[in-house]
Amino acid sequence: MRSFINFIPFLIISLTVTVTAQDENKSQAYWIHEDPVYPAMVLDYEETCKELVLNCNKYNIQEANWVTISTDDLKYYFISAIEKMGDLDKSRFANLQENMNIDDFNNIFDTFDNCYDTHYDYIIHLDHELSYKPDGNHLSQEDMSYRKMEYYYITPQNFNTAIEILNEFKKLYSNKNSQEHYSIFRSGFGSEGDYIMVLFSAKSAEDFERVREESNKNFGPERDVLYKKLLGITNRVETLNGFYRLDLSYIPK
Repeated sequence: MRSFINFIPFLIISLTVTVTAQDENKSQAYWIHEDPVYPAMVLDYEETCKELVLNCNKYNIQEANWVTISTDDLKYYFISAIEKMGDLDKSRFANLQENMNIDDFNNIFDTFDNCYDTHYDYIIHLDHELSYKPDGNHLSQEDMSYRKMEYYYITPQNFNTAIEILNEFKKLYSNKNSQEHYSIFRSGFGSEGDYIMVLFSAKSAEDFERVREESNKNFGPERDVLYKKLLGITNRVETLNGFYRLDLSYIPK
């Protein structure tokens, strides 16, 4: 988890145009730190995450801020909003290191390093215009802890067509006043492949299936027509089930 402390310099340089040029009314960039954890180390990993959160709260660390989602395949996603380029260049745990006993601080990140053999940093973009979320941000809804993430991998030449289809989806959901709300994310720098990720939130997996079933009845054949069009330009689909982890997240007061 060492790269969670300091972002790699070449990534900062490459992101200059992407982040600074975005219209914040249309999209929001997020830095994702992804840890695929060894099954045998999950308990140690989560306890260490909680220790990190505890110390950030104890010392009121203002530079750090993240939401955590864990998935069934034992991956942990630490999600931090990027408002400006300077956010990437900050050492978010420098003040924590100064306040903590140095051995205790190093032990936290040494333990993280023993929980996996690799990890990833990349950028994704929340597209406000394509999302259908009248109830707000899906990342940190505490009462809607279940997450369903659907990844649609699409070649660059089909990306504009995908955007058109997603606009049709939003229009359909809005016209039907669907209760199945979702957020649309687009892959960014460092992401593995070009994809669109659809994030759904629900109180539980059962609640998600109930809402989806009710929505599908309301949509009739219209949704199936659009979904077939989307699959027609999609190379592959991946689905992840997970949960918003308030206990592993840190939002400074």
